[in-house]
Amino acid sequence: MGLVLASASPRRRELLAGAGIRFDAIPARLHEHRRAGETPEQQALRLAREKARRVARLLRRGLVLGADTLVVLDGRPLGKPSSPARARRVLRSLSGRKHAVLTALALIDTSDGAEFSGIARSSVSFAEIDDRSIRGYVATGEPLDKAGAYAIQGGGGRFVKRFWGSPSNVIGLPLELLSRLLLRSSARRDRRRSRPRRCPL
Repeated sequence: MGLVLASASPRRRELLAGAGIRFDAIPARLHEHRRAGETPEQQALRLAREKARRVARLLRRGLVLGADTLVVLDGRPLGKPSSPARARRVLRSLSGRKHAVLTALALIDTSDGAEFSGIARSSVSFAEIDDRSIRGYVATGEPLDKAGAYAIQGGGGRFVKRFWGSPSNVIGLPLELLSRLLLRSSARRDRRRSRPRRCPL
């Protein structure tokens, strides 16, 4: 079945293409916000599911993939900076510290609405960053609209001292988790096809 990515993220598109997965992309236009009382895990899963469901409603067949990535420091999601000043504040808060990167995936089979979801978690340790380096990096424009105000695969990679877990998760699409969800979806379709049909009396 065809895969549709419910995202406009070029990083997610590059990861899928690099993994040899054929797909189309239909961005899910969604206002991303945190609800009162939500944990970061709950927030990421909700947003991934909402993105996938919004695009799935437009299709009659295929698999729709929604994703949401959060950078979490001290239990608080940092979000995407909306301005250079905000990006500088986020990077200062990450300097010399360890944070978590969560990516939730939601996969919907549009033929019957079956959903498969999960969360990947990685840890990233930043080196100490001086203000001059932060200002220079923010001036490139790369940190804007990035979770945690950095791209590990870009210029922000020089701030990373060490990371644990899936590198593709830190970029924004954990391929290991996606593989497991695709296998679960495929196994379910196989079971449905193998069920004996009732003969009419």
